[in-house]
Amino acid sequence: MMDMKKQRLTLRRRIGKNEERTYLEVPFSLEGSVERINISYRYERGGEETVVDIGLRSPERIVGWSGGARESFFVGSEKATPGYLAGRIADGEWAVLLGAYKIPEGGSDVFVEVELVRPHGRWMKGDLHMHSVHSDGSYTIEQAKDSCKARGLEFMALTDHNTSSQNCTVFAPDEQLLLIPGVEMTSYFGHANVLGASDALQDFRVTTSEQADEVLGEARERGGLVSLNHPFCPSCPWELGFDVPYDAIEVWNGPWRALNERALTWWQEQLSQGRRVIALGGSDTHRVDRFVKHGRPTASVWTETDTVQGVLAGIREGRVVLQFDPDETCMALTSGEYGIGDTIPRVAVEELGGVPLTIDICGAKGDRVALWSDRGIEAVWDIAVQAAAVEAGEWETEVAEAGEWTVHREIAAIVAFDASDDKSCMPMISTEAAAESDVALYKLEAENGQVRVQFQGSGDRLFYRLEARRAVEGLEQTVMTCMTNPIYIART
Repeated sequence: MMDMKKQRLTLRRRIGKNEERTYLEVPFSLEGSVERINISYRYERGGEETVVDIGLRSPERIVGWSGGARESFFVGSEKATPGYLAGRIADGEWAVLLGAYKIPEGGSDVFVEVELVRPHGRWMKGDLHMHSVHSDGSYTIEQAKDSCKARGLEFMALTDHNTSSQNCTVFAPDEQLLLIPGVEMTSYFGHANVLGASDALQDFRVTTSEQADEVLGEARERGGLVSLNHPFCPSCPWELGFDVPYDAIEVWNGPWRALNERALTWWQEQLSQGRRVIALGGSDTHRVDRFVKHGRPTASVWTETDTVQGVLAGIREGRVVLQFDPDETCMALTSGEYGIGDTIPRVAVEELGGVPLTIDICGAKGDRVALWSDRGIEAVWDIAVQAAAVEAGEWETEVAEAGEWTVHREIAAIVAFDASDDKSCMPMISTEAAAESDVALYKLEAENGQVRVQFQGSGDRLFYRLEARRAVEGLEQTVMTCMTNPIYIART
């Protein structure tokens, strides 16, 4: 079956000896939306007798040149191989540039492979909250980028405190990472990220709810997405009220711990009252630390394009899944053509007689998965895997060695904060509690940690969402390994 996301062209150019030390073009036409062009080429090199350089021309200009240093390269809307310019990929005639530096007497055949990648939906992983030397962190921007790449991330948000100087780097495209401009509005009464605008804050000196309303409202008018950070942190909680303009709540800050349980409880209450609030997470990384790392947690965002605006659009639509680490348990929740962040129309619910749900789980290692609605927990699945297939994550091993949940000194006070007395949020429903509350409890065997579950949901709910938790040696409480934003159900 042909892949409609990609179009491949194979081009051939015979170069004669008489064309040596000239520049040649191999043209190809482009029509319709394209987000990335991948180019590779090959020829019979024959030692030093044959050398053909390569580059690329758009309909408007030359966009890059590799010489003979690369056999492949790409250009995209916001990413590009070093030596090439990222930018809008225009319709019209493009050309692969060939530099006939050294050509043998008999000439040489050059074969060029062109792959056009069309916009398409995909999950992308990143970190939405981090700091650098531009405020109180120790990472340079390049060090932060290298750390994120090593962790397998595809985007990172630059959110230094009350400054925009770090955002100057977003104008230099990276080959692997999307760089989302941002700033953390840091006041003495709470912190809030503004994502997507390179100069969102005119003034950060907020001391009242009225001032927060004005500053955050203006940031949104400038195109910023506002997320209230670690709202129940004991050392820096959000004290400016929840009537200010905002788009999301940072439910998961850094490694999973008690302040996140409190934020999760609050979020569940808002959803159950019919409010649509997007849950986000970010590492809040400042420096190298044993437990606090880039991508812990990871925000997986469904985006239609490999661009900053594509990621931000996915966030605004609530198409976000949060994972403990980039390679940890991940889950998807769908109902027919509707997925995370979507609202199922009432007519669809009535036609199907409810909400048939498909739950896809991968990477599970003894996790307990819970399906939540506005009524609480609807069903629970224990995902068992063969002992030989279970390999503890690095973070689990470190926690077991430490014997307690340790974080860097800036948030060490959080360890003493205990939200377990708040019974409105159940960190891990027990088998006995499930039986008493009439919650369906299932046990499943998962091959390689992957399993698909079908569940018939009721049409009289407001939403459905998922949580996965795991018991870890050395911790008294379970740790969240993955959580999704909801699928919503229209009321009328």
